[in-house]
Amino acid sequence: MKILYLECSLGVSGDMLLAALSDLAPENWTLLEEAVAALGLAGVSVCTSGQMVQGIRTRRVEVLEEAPQPLRHLKNLTDIVQAAPASHWPDRVKTLGLAALTRLAEAESTVHGEPLEQIHFHEVGAVDTVVDTLGAVLLAHATGAGRIVASPVNLGSGFVTFSHGRFPVPAPASAELARGMRTFATDSGMELATPTGLSVVKTLAEAYGPLPHGSIQAVGYGSGTYSTGAYPTFLRAYLIDAAEGAGEGAEEGAGQSSGPNDRTPRGQQHHGHRHSGNPHGGHG
Repeated sequence: MKILYLECSLGVSGDMLLAALSDLAPENWTLLEEAVAALGLAGVSVCTSGQMVQGIRTRRVEVLEEAPQPLRHLKNLTDIVQAAPASHWPDRVKTLGLAALTRLAEAESTVHGEPLEQIHFHEVGAVDTVVDTLGAVLLAHATGAGRIVASPVNLGSGFVTFSHGRFPVPAPASAELARGMRTFATDSGMELATPTGLSVVKTLAEAYGPLPHGSIQAVGYGSGTYSTGAYPTFLRAYLIDAAEGAGEGAEEGAGQSSGPNDRTPRGQQHHGHRHSGNPHGGHG
């Protein structure tokens, strides 16, 4: 059995996840490019480049916007994803992608006290969040892994400033999303785990723990906009050929089980805005 392992000891963001999974299996890059084009988001595409982080070669993925994007609520995104051709977006990917976006909406709804249907993308980088989320789920699916395990997630420390003010790390939406996950903090003085990254990991990971036993087949390194700053960061994704039963010692995630259909949030139809003052991964 193949296991996909997400090492989040230096944090996690949507673009870092997308980049690490792109680096893990470079042959799937065309798959991602064509899938993003098939979403029908006018003027939106992806590009990739290398980035050195503390002397380590990593991959970076950027979402390009060449046309103005309208205000979108989660209902609009649900319609876009459901209308996307199955040849590029398998049903399983659509289900998990929308589940991750729904988790973001639910977190924002909870912390801001707003009805779920009123939560929308209204800040810089909204399309980035959508593409990072859906793209990461697509590339994780493309690995063919039968099980996804994540390390405990480093939330970081310090303060973060965004449209609602200045808050201690983790910011309110991140703290809400981190509920039930395995997390820790380091004295980094910056946010290391963003809402988008937490939402995707929470949706995909069946369990949290150390690197599972098995034969490592590939390793991908993904970095983001702020990865080369005062606290260098990257995310590693491993594809492991595991012996039967490997990874079973990891702790099961909150509200999750080995049954893949259980890893969905309560709403499943709805998404939220992200803050633009993210000092970590660039795209949330």
